[in-house]
Amino acid sequence: MAEHFTRGTLECTAWCNKCQRMTQHRVDGVRRGPCLEHEAPRFSQAQLARRKKQERERQQPALFE
Repeated sequence: MAEHFTRGTLECTAWCNKCQRMTQHRVDGVRRGPCLEHEAPRFSQAQLARRKKQERERQQPALFE
């Protein structure tokens, strides 16, 4: 049975199958989300590279292009 939380809840304690113990989990909307100890990265490598390139261009804009 799925457990639901109020909208103001950010984290909860629940069993993690990967860690094999009780850990803190993120709450997405009203449902339990991923474990915070081994959570998947929010951005892919391509997204991180694109963001780094945009930041570099913002700091040093290319002149005369």
